Amino acid sequence: MNYKIQLISFVFSFLFGLFFYFTSLLNYKLIKKHSAVLKYIITTIYIIDISLIYILLMYKINYGVIHIYFILLLFCGFLVGWLYSKKLRKICKVIAKKLKR
Repeated sequence: MNYKIQLISFVFSFLFGLFFYFTSLLNYKLIKKHSAVLKYIITTIYIIDISLIYILLMYKINYGVIHIYFILLLFCGFLVGWLYSKKLRKICKVIAKKLKR
């Protein structure tokens, strides 16, 4: 694997970690009011779907080669999303206010 494909895979894994965090928040908000059994079923389907999407997109980028450091970057992206989600929301609100003017 050449360095360009590997760099693209690094960036994609990190951004997919952010995407995974924000979609898991959305999943949590959507299933709050359902029964426990339905919550487990929906969450299981969500995890399977998000995993298949990641594997499919990694297959398109670098022929399905997934190294451990790609998974680590995925978790780093998730962690960054978790740590900085409030700051990102504030920045987005400020930018939206400036764009409305």
